[in-house]
Parts: sequence; C-alpha cells; structure tokens
Amino acid sequence: MEGARRVVQSASAARGATGRESARGARGRQVRGGGDPGNDRVGGHLARLSSISRCFWLGVFAAALGADAVGGDALKNADGSWKYSNHLVGETSPYLLLHAHNPVEWYPWGEEALARAKAEDKPIFLSVGYSTCYWCHVMERLVFSEPEIAAQMNASFINIKVDREERPDIDRIYMLATQLTTRHGGWPNSVFLTPDQEPFFAGTYFPPESLPGRPSFPQVLDFIRQRWQDQREQVLQIAARLTTAIRDLESGQQMAAVPPDSLLVARVLSAIQVRYDAINGGFGGAPKFPPSLRLEMLMATPERFADPQVQRIVLHSLERMAAGGIYDQIGGGFHRYATDAEWRVPHFEKMLYNQAHLVRLYLRAYELTGDDRWRWVAEDIFRFVAREMTGPEGAFYSALDAETEAEEGKYYLWTARDLENVLGHEIELFWSVYGSAAMPEGGGGVLYVKTPSAEAELRDRMEPLRQRLLAARAERLYPLLDDKVIAAWNGMMIEAYARGFAVLGDPAYRRAAERAADFALQHLRREDGGLWRVHRLGISRQEAYLDDYAFLARGLTALYRATGEARWLQAARELSAEMVARFWDQEVGGFFFTEASNALIVRSKFAQDSAMPSGNAVAAHALLDLAELTGQAHYRSRAVQILSAFGGAMWAQPTASVHLTAAVERHLQASLSAAALADAPADSLVSMRVELPAQQPVAGEAFAVAVHLDIRPGWHINANPPSGDLLIPTSLTLNADWPLDFARVHYPIGRSQTFPALAETLSVYEDQVALWADLSLPTAAAGTAGYLRFLVQYQACDEVRCLPPAELSQSVLVAVAP
Repeated sequence: MEGARRVVQSASAARGATGRESARGARGRQVRGGGDPGNDRVGGHLARLSSISRCFWLGVFAAALGADAVGGDALKNADGSWKYSNHLVGETSPYLLLHAHNPVEWYPWGEEALARAKAEDKPIFLSVGYSTCYWCHVMERLVFSEPEIAAQMNASFINIKVDREERPDIDRIYMLATQLTTRHGGWPNSVFLTPDQEPFFAGTYFPPESLPGRPSFPQVLDFIRQRWQDQREQVLQIAARLTTAIRDLESGQQMAAVPPDSLLVARVLSAIQVRYDAINGGFGGAPKFPPSLRLEMLMATPERFADPQVQRIVLHSLERMAAGGIYDQIGGGFHRYATDAEWRVPHFEKMLYNQAHLVRLYLRAYELTGDDRWRWVAEDIFRFVAREMTGPEGAFYSALDAETEAEEGKYYLWTARDLENVLGHEIELFWSVYGSAAMPEGGGGVLYVKTPSAEAELRDRMEPLRQRLLAARAERLYPLLDDKVIAAWNGMMIEAYARGFAVLGDPAYRRAAERAADFALQHLRREDGGLWRVHRLGISRQEAYLDDYAFLARGLTALYRATGEARWLQAARELSAEMVARFWDQEVGGFFFTEASNALIVRSKFAQDSAMPSGNAVAAHALLDLAELTGQAHYRSRAVQILSAFGGAMWAQPTASVHLTAAVERHLQASLSAAALADAPADSLVSMRVELPAQQPVAGEAFAVAVHLDIRPGWHINANPPSGDLLIPTSLTLNADWPLDFARVHYPIGRSQTFPALAETLSVYEDQVALWADLSLPTAAAGTAGYLRFLVQYQACDEVRCLPPAELSQSVLVAVAP
C-alpha cells in the first residue's frame, strides 16, 4: 500500500487560488466547475429555488469563531507501518488509495456506508475529487490527515470518498448540488447529505484554519452537527427542495422534443463564431480551455472551411494554442487549460482526453490545408502519448500529474540559467524562436513560441535543441501517472490513432489503435456483454456508463474505417446493442447516463457538452457511423430520436450541445430530403436585430449601436439589473476583430410587473426593448473591415414558469472610415 500511496501523491492538478476551475454556467453569473461548460441549465433553477435554503445557510459564518486547526502526528509508526487504515485499503483508484491511511474512517460509496448512515441516523459527508486535483491533495494533507479533525468527522458523520473519474454519475449529481447552493463549483467537492443521499449543504475546499471569508473545516463540521441535531426539520426541508431541483434538471425532460433541422445548425454556427477572440484565438477570455468541439464543427465540411472567416477562426486558434505554453514545447502534448487569455501559462496536468481531442483537430487541419505545421503538431502529440501515456499492454493511461514536490509545474519550468547550461552557445538561436512566460508565483518560466513562422522555418535546427532539453528535463523528479485505464477515454484515443493512420498512413498508429482496442475488448468486457468502466492493478471494476459504450463504439467504427477489418465493426455493433438495452429511454428517446439499477437520487439524462462531448452526442455519432457502414436504417432512426429528444434544449442553448448539433448536420447531409430541411420549430420567444449608425464609424471616435429585442406577447425577460441576485439579468456582450478601446452597454429601466403566483413584483422587459452600446475602435482599424459580434443572454418567463437561460447572437460586417 505504501507504493500505491507514492504513486498517487504525484497526481494533482486542476486548481486555482481557491481550488476551482472556471466554466460558464448560469447565464449572467460565473459558475465555477472543472470543465463543465454545459451548466447553463442551472440558472433557471437558481431563480426558482426557495429563499429558505439560502437564508438558512448564507451568513452563518459571519461571526469570527476563532477555532484553530490542530497539527497532527505523522501518519506512520516508528517502524514505517501505517498508524491508520480505513475502508479504502481494498480500492484500486489511485485517488482513493491516497486516503486509505488517513485517520478519517473513509468508506467508498456503497451499501455498507449508506446502510450505516441510516442505522446510526448520521448525515453523510461526501468528498469527491480525482488524482490530478491539486486542492484535493492539499485538503488530504492539511485536513484529512489531522487526527483531531478526523475525530470530529468520525464521531458525527459517515464519511464517503469518491473518485469522480470512476463514478462520474455521483460527481455530476452532487456537483450540481454545489452549484445550485453556492453558485460555483470545483474540486474537492464537499457535500453533506441526509442518510437518504439528499444534499443539504455544499462547498469545495475548506482549510484547517479559518481564512478571511472562508470557515475552517472544523467550524463547518461543528455547524452541520448542531443543525442536524437541533434543526433537523429545516435541514430536511432544504434537502427535499434541493433534491427536487436536481431531479428536475437531470431528468432530461425540461424541454420539448423538436425535430432536427438546418436552421438549428446555422444558429449554432453563428453562436460559435460570435464568441471568437480575434486577438488571441479561441473563444472568450481567461481561463481558456481548448475549444475542440467548436473548431471541429467549423471544419466539418470543406465547403464551410473555405469561408475566409471560418478559416481565420480555425487556423488562428490552432496556431495560438500550439505556440502557447498550454502546449508542452519540449515534450509535446497539451496541458489541460490556460489560466490566461494568451494561452501562455497553463495548469500543467495532461489529460488523455485532451490529447485525443486535439490530435484529431490538427489532423483535420492538415487534411484540409496540406500544411505540414499541423501534421507536425499531430505527430508530436502521438509521440508524447506513445512515450508517456501508453501501458505495456497497449492501453492508455488517464492523466499525468501537474506537481512535483508539492510545486505546481515544477517539472516543466525553466530559468534562463537552466536553458543556458543545456544549450550553451546555441541559446541565442533558441531565444530567436521561443519566449518565457513568468509564473504568477515561484521561479522559472513557461516556454512558448513567440514567432510561429520562425519556428516552422527553423524546425530542423530547433529539434536537436528540444531533444537536449527533453533529456535534461528527464533528470528531474517525474510527475507520476494516474495509470487507471478508463474505457471511454481509451475509446477516444483509439479513434484518434485510427484517424492518424487513415490520414498519415503511419502503420505505428494502426498498431497503437489495435492494441488498445484488443485490450479493451479483453479486459473491459464483462461476461454478460456489458463493459467495465476502469481497469487498474489487473482488476476491472465499476459498471460502465453511457460514455464508455459510446466512445468505445465510436473508436471501433473509426478503426474499421481505417483498416477494413470486420471484427472491429462487429464489436461496435455488439456494444451498440448493449448500449441501447441498458440506457435507452423507452418513453421519450435518448439515453440515460446510468443503467436503471443505479440507485442514486436521480437517473441523469443530458446532452450538454462539458470537458468532453456528451454521451448522447457521441452515441448519436456512433449510430450514424453504423448506419453508414452497414446500411441498416434502424441505426439512423435511433440517432434521429436522440436528436429530436434534445432538439428544444439545443435551440435554447446553442453552444451547450455543439457535438450533438454536429450529429444533426451529419444526419441532414446524409438525408438531403425535403423532410429533413423542412419547417423550423416555432419562432424563438425572443428575436434580435442590430442597428448600426448610418455613417461609417471613424477609428478613435465613439459611436453607438443598438440591439433591438422583440419578445413574444405573454412572455418577459428580466431587466438589467434584475430585481434580485438570484434572477438572471438580460445582458449584452460585444466582441470584434479589433481590440475595442471603449465599450459601454446601456440597459433601459425595466417595467415593474406583479406576479401573483410568486407574490412578487419584478423588473422586466416586455414586447420590444433596445439595448445600446457606445463603442470606439482603435486607430489601427482605420480603412479596414471586420466583424462586430453581439451576444445577448436572457431568461424567458411567463406568469408561472421560467425556461432555462438562452442566448442570441449576430455578427455584423463593419467598414471603418479611412
């Protein structure tokens, strides 16, 4: 077990000053959550949650309580044996094994822990994390290793530890609880539940001692213990309301089914383009995650890619990512995301799924352009995966840690002296291509390419320098791997290698894909035909989820396309049949995330993309693959049912389900029938029109633009500012091909309207409303033309209900006066 502990301690990443990653969530506010940008659905329920829960919890720690964390003894005896062991010692997850010798009496999620909570009438403390989560490890070291804190936990709670990569179902449900109650999320996710698994209090990282604005974990434990003992009825009311909200969101039936059509595709493409960062590439501001699904959709057809604006968005983004510090300029492969808008300073964890996503993007760019720059990046990613993330039997490991010796990025950082010691007199040549971005804290810098054109021209001369630096870096303490084999992520990498062989013809890529596929079918296939989710230490375990079946089936169809070997197609068909039997919603279509036997508080069903495309989207693509490859219509019919089931949600939130929209486009292109391109669904409840000034704008001078909104009678949207901080305000965001020197949005005063069902008077917009923006373009824009991009975000409500937050977008070409 000691060896297992050493392996795990390297696995840490995905953090920030408060241990949270950023992702756009509820409209009009920033929801924190590690790579889950599809949580727009949360906003509507935030507005409807009763104030009972927020009034009960907000402000409870306003008084300074002054409790000090107590330092604990070392966790080992003098002879090196462990002082403590708990119920995690029999697990295989590196993350769970890290906690197996805490003084906390941890349980894995399961019947034993849940039954004990009911028998002893104790609340459950649920802690969810993963092996490359930096702040998860901080909490393990500073909080869960302290005997006195552990004694509090053991006395009053049943403590359950979950690896979110093994149990994404649990992670999803209780992350939603955290987002609903705190309006942010992240890991470690710390949630208190009733013995019936209903959440009533949530947070992320809690320190051992109180900090400004953040209570200590001992204070939280004492507070929850007292409320459970003295105010049980109120706690149970909160739990019931929160559980109802989660069930409403996760049931997958909030929006009406809408048949797929070409106007939906156009709407999504417009919404993607309006978010383009014309300065730095990608979309939006910091932190920046690689926009794999959006770029993939822009490159879906040669005809679309031929559009100069689309081509600029794609190639500019690919170039800036590959040149940035988010790309490991010495060893290859992408880090998970960048903390800055320029892609220069990353969080340093390397995830298998990022490599699979991004290598496909660069392969596609090479296919469409023939530019060897993109081929080189794809090959470099493959070299990294083969060297550092592939096991001896051909399966792919999950993640490479970000920290060594408890220091973020230490393995990857270079000082000027480090570089000079390795490169000697060639250092000037190196600096002619590369730059160094300073870390916010600590020494050393992150290498990035400051002149991509020079890098391409000097690549043959740069490569020996890179190899010398790689060899020197290999002498450092290596960040250890999370060597779990996850079915879904392996399916993604199988598809990537199969595409690599199809595009580049390198037989090594075919062998890599086939070895991994053989491993998956041998070690992750259950006797009953289903799949296991994970494999580690020779043990396969945990019933698989929709994602595992869908991604692996997609990988197998890609391997069949690349090789023509019938066994891969047969295996894909078998997995597809199992997927339908285990996850299909017989009532309204689409797939649930879990099997029916999964005994959680809700059976999730969703199509929003997160850090990865949704299982329903990948399943739709896999079924379309099988329809194309077999000619059997039932595969396409089921794919269309998925598209229809989530059609309303795609219309409401155009960029939340990009990969599923790509499946819509595939289906329409294959059909090319009048029925497929028929009438659009009912007009949107809100429509927009941009009004530009009659005269050409002059660079450096302010000018005004108006965005007119038409709202369907009987409906309204919230004014800005709204009547309460839980309501979603209507907002206007502007972006342009030039940096805007000045941009100020003016919102009109809302109309006060009383809603008897709510017993409230709210400030709203109805019928028609105009939002005005004052702009100024830089002097460098004089005599040029470019796009202004407008994004309106809102929530539509009638007298008794509110729909999920939605958005509208429009790009307008503007010619600037000379």
